[in-house]
Amino acid sequence: MNCLICWTEMTGPYRGYWFACPRCGFLASSLTPSIGEERSHGAIDETRRRLALDDLRHLNFERVLDTLEAFRTSPPARLLDVGCAHGWFLQAASRRGYLATGLEPDPLIADQARQDGLSVTTGFFPQDLPDPAVFDVISFHDVFEHLPSPREAAAACFHRLSPGGLLVLVLPSTQGALFRLARLFSRLGLHGPLDRMWQRGFPSPHLSYFHPAALEAMLQPRGFREIHRGTLPSFTRKGLWQRLRYDRRSSRLVCAVQWLALSLLGSIQGLLPADISFQIFIREQEATSSGS
Repeated sequence: MNCLICWTEMTGPYRGYWFACPRCGFLASSLTPSIGEERSHGAIDETRRRLALDDLRHLNFERVLDTLEAFRTSPPARLLDVGCAHGWFLQAASRRGYLATGLEPDPLIADQARQDGLSVTTGFFPQDLPDPAVFDVISFHDVFEHLPSPREAAAACFHRLSPGGLLVLVLPSTQGALFRLARLFSRLGLHGPLDRMWQRGFPSPHLSYFHPAALEAMLQPRGFREIHRGTLPSFTRKGLWQRLRYDRRSSRLVCAVQWLALSLLGSIQGLLPADISFQIFIREQEATSSGS
């Protein structure tokens, strides 16, 4: 496997599924997604997952929208949220006046979002978008790392954004304290935390693990210029137990230990390297790469 950022041959596989670029630090996996298939809900309690993430999503999405408005992307801008899940971001953006629509690959979750009154199309990005829909903002919240071809997705974003449109990427970072700790545990023979960080065994596992500089390096030649780089909290104590338990395979004892450790870390989370990066890129007039 070659690195999609710098084309260096990656080392690995480690644990049989993930690879590392020795030059730029990008990570990738060979895990197989099953989202949208009949068996895809076997590992996850979706009701518990929705409750677990509700408060964190609302907190982070308000921060994202505040930042967007600081860049004069004000309503009624056309906004697409890719992998919108239950529509948390669509709801928050719609309340502020955005013309918000979502794309969600899981048919059951997409149908539930529509029942809640949201504009959601079932399908994958970009092939299932209505043609020739163009947007002022395209957002990926914990979604970009799940895509099988980030380079092709970046090229599609360029063509689906209006000139001067904004690309919002919120995703886990290899520089985060929890991710680094999970890698350390894995080297010591405790593989569970790192497998969970990769979402191994989930219907939509992580296929890439970026850090902010690597993401910028991939997007710059594809017509994007970074205009904001920040971080967001990766967890809150409220909902943490449900979050650990929405994996039906997890044991109560292991979850209890993890809950205690994360609860203690939560008090100093702001002092540690953040596990979630938040970057905004503006679409330039022309791309310097085909995105292949």
